[in-house]
Amino acid sequence: MKGISFVLICLLISNNIYAQCSMNTPNDLLNLIKKNHPTISLNKTKGEALEKSIDLAAQTPNPELDIEGTVGDSFEGNVYTSALTIKHTFELGNKQGARVAVARNTYKLGLDAATFENEDSLIEAVKSLHRLRQIYEIIPLYEESLSAFNKILKTLKRRTSISPEQRVERETLELVTNDYRLKMSQLSSEKVKLSKHLSFFAGTNCIIPRNALPTNVNLSEKFTNKNTDTYSKLNYAKTALKLAQANHKLEKSFSYPDLKVGPTFEYEKLNVSDTKTVGIAVTFDLPVFNLNKGGKAKSAKEIIVASSRLRNIQEESLLDLESWQSTYNRYKESLLTIASKEELEKKHTRIEALFKRGIISTSLVIESHRQLIEFSNTRFEFEIGAVEALWNIYKLKGQINTKSI
Repeated sequence: MKGISFVLICLLISNNIYAQCSMNTPNDLLNLIKKNHPTISLNKTKGEALEKSIDLAAQTPNPELDIEGTVGDSFEGNVYTSALTIKHTFELGNKQGARVAVARNTYKLGLDAATFENEDSLIEAVKSLHRLRQIYEIIPLYEESLSAFNKILKTLKRRTSISPEQRVERETLELVTNDYRLKMSQLSSEKVKLSKHLSFFAGTNCIIPRNALPTNVNLSEKFTNKNTDTYSKLNYAKTALKLAQANHKLEKSFSYPDLKVGPTFEYEKLNVSDTKTVGIAVTFDLPVFNLNKGGKAKSAKEIIVASSRLRNIQEESLLDLESWQSTYNRYKESLLTIASKEELEKKHTRIEALFKRGIISTSLVIESHRQLIEFSNTRFEFEIGAVEALWNIYKLKGQINTKSI
């Protein structure tokens, strides 16, 4: 029975891991990242905690209970006096409404700040997805180059006597192969790091499968309008202005004193006679020395600052959008002009065929592979640039959560 239980537990665990790793497309992985990224999850929790501040601001002050008792002597005998007062606080100047407005705008400001941070995290994750795909593409090029170099080295080392030119070729190949091995090691480390981080961001415990990575960069987008009204940073600035205005109303409400009103009951006993009195107690501050002018002046200046910041961000967002669109179009044009991956692979195959026939010099073999890898790395840089520009455009347009890879 113990053996059967152990097998069942292992099956359950393996099924759970398989479920976590069931991502067949790049968008499956992207959706998992949108849902499980630690920054996004943390900001969601912060937002839930911040939302409770609205309930806190809406709370009404508790009534006050004041009880007093005294004992004294008089010519007529002992005097016992007791008093009971219950007062309820009325916040004049709509303090409670102003507090709630401040809390709501503070909550909204936190959500806008979280959205901006979440979008930056998603952009970095998308760039990492493309970079991981590029590493999978570039490592085989290094491996093929090393294979070609090692074949030539093997031939040169077998010779008992070699010419000075062949000695230079052998030493050059040894340097190149060592350099390529170091670069491959570096790429392998980067691949492991990216894969583990992306797996962590997606909330899984598995290695990111190759089919969950994007195959190419989206170069089909065309942008015409320059609308940034839903940009998260702009929303943050708009909410910051509303918060400054709400704070100003709250400061103005402090100009009004709180009114405390309630019934009062007094009882006095002198020897065998007693006296009972009932009345109304009223307490409030006299607005003689302080009308909160300092607080109102400060909050009024904060409105001016928030308004100025909003105008600056509105102008800056349009400039950023124009800049990112120009960058995207420039990278797009370059990537569409240069040889595609398919064309590059055909060229590579033809060159490899000539290498195998042995009619190409060693220096040309080295240079050809170097050019192929250098060209691939340059193309990769342009691809990452295009991806970064594209997703920053999505961010400025407030479209990140609706876009796919």
